[in-house]
Amino acid sequence: MPIGGLFADLELGVGAVNLPDGFFAASSAIQIEVIADWQREFETLRLRAMVRLYRDLAAALPQCSDAEKLERFRVTCQSLELDCPEDMPALLAKYE
Repeated sequence: MPIGGLFADLELGVGAVNLPDGFFAASSAIQIEVIADWQREFETLRLRAMVRLYRDLAAALPQCSDAEKLERFRVTCQSLELDCPEDMPALLAKYE
């Protein structure tokens, strides 16, 4: 069943959650299960976006070695205050 309440400003890159009262009427156990499912799905989406960011950056650096591309990716993540995945090569293989 679709449930509204996720909002995004794609120009500013910010998001918010404002779930409807119906969600909070569910038992706390159900709320926890649903939120855990959402967290898993959002983490998959986040990792896919990180792979895309890496590939976008790497494509702009064809003269750089893979190690240098990875280091520049880490610097970019740090400057954007993003948690950089520890095993980026494995993610690149997983989300080809």
